[in-house]
Amino acid sequence: MVLHAIALYQAAVFPLRPGGVRAEERDLRRLVAYRSATRESLPRPARVAAAEALGVSDQRRDAKRAQAAAWTLNEAVRDCRPGFISLHDDQNS
Repeated sequence: MVLHAIALYQAAVFPLRPGGVRAEERDLRRLVAYRSATRESLPRPARVAAAEALGVSDQRRDAKRAQAAAWTLNEAVRDCRPGFISLHDDQNS
């Protein structure tokens, strides 16, 4: 859920076309993303990665850096899944 919420927020911060997202919608997506990122049930590594992704997105300067932070969050969420075992850098179970 947190990954999805942050991806939606980033899409509002960095729209594909200028003026593509109203400020009200962006602010609402931000609120949902922050609420998702602060859930107690979210493992600490995922919360930390989510905070980084939100911080970069809030700066609204560097879409590539925000995308990289979202990818780091994706990896943190994946690593927290029960039963997930990383065999090598490029292989997963």
